[in-house]
Amino acid sequence: MSALGVISTHDVRPGEKLGLWQDSLWQLCGRLRSETQTDASFWGKIEYATIGDVRIAKLTGSRHRVVRTPNYARRDNDGFLKVALQLRGSSCFEQKGRKVVLSPDEWSIYDTTQPYTVTVPQDTEMLILLVPRDNISTQRLHLEDLMVRKFAGRVGMGRLAYQFMISAFDEIPIITPEAEWEIAGAISHLIRLTMLDASEVQNQVSLREVWRDRIKAYIGTHLRDPELSIDRIAGAMNCTKRYVHKVFQPEATSVSESILRMRLNRCREDLRNPARSQSSITDIAYSWGFNNPAHFSKAFKDEFNVSPRFFRMETQLGCVSPQGPATKKLGAATRFLKLRAGQISSYS
Repeated sequence: MSALGVISTHDVRPGEKLGLWQDSLWQLCGRLRSETQTDASFWGKIEYATIGDVRIAKLTGSRHRVVRTPNYARRDNDGFLKVALQLRGSSCFEQKGRKVVLSPDEWSIYDTTQPYTVTVPQDTEMLILLVPRDNISTQRLHLEDLMVRKFAGRVGMGRLAYQFMISAFDEIPIITPEAEWEIAGAISHLIRLTMLDASEVQNQVSLREVWRDRIKAYIGTHLRDPELSIDRIAGAMNCTKRYVHKVFQPEATSVSESILRMRLNRCREDLRNPARSQSSITDIAYSWGFNNPAHFSKAFKDEFNVSPRFFRMETQLGCVSPQGPATKKLGAATRFLKLRAGQISSYS
């Protein structure tokens, strides 16, 4: 069953509300700078969870602005697409010279590997999803042409995707571990179909794409199993190993590389998760199917350009934050979470 976390500025001193918000977005959504003209009156609430390899969060708050600077975009390089669903109020998204203003029942997608700005001019409620780019990408889609574009949440494929993403968030408390990867796959699939429809590409999904989605869902469900292999996948899918490889030919990576990347992404999520702060890096690696700590560390650094140990220090322990250099003490979000857990007695 998925766990829903909550971070709120309600019980935080006025002067630290924006800091909490900034640090929370930093940990959950990547490096961002938060700004507001009236720090003391700012308020916000984040409800967040992970469904498979999709991060999802409902953001409610007063007017503010967040900026993904070129430097932040270069340093993260997570390879996520960010999906924003406007539930209440309005928001303005700007990236690479494009601009879109969302109203309720509208949604858009933007690229976390590129700088962007989000301006919230009034009280707002949004649903934000971070979806791995590889889950959406296909040879028939020119993703760059579809970034920062408005999709309707009331008609057509856009409506199906919009309603499904909202329903997935609402049902988080009852989603089982067995179902979450199927749901994550369905979210990616509906987003891809909406984008294909919007780009006026023939959106009839090929048999190979259906098989590829099924195989990815199986991999996601069995990712913790160190014995997961192409032989086992072929047996479970009742097909040949050759066909498994053939289905993945349009992908930029092989089946084995896809398994490795998915495992590394799940380890990265756990390393940044405060709830797993007491688990050792080795235990986290073993829990996602790795059986060699040295191999895991090398693979992690090759993929994310940072060691697992430093990544954990930077993102979870607040050693580096948007508010100051590496010598900064715990960020507001980290202090708030530790205070709630009884690990510190008061804000310093």
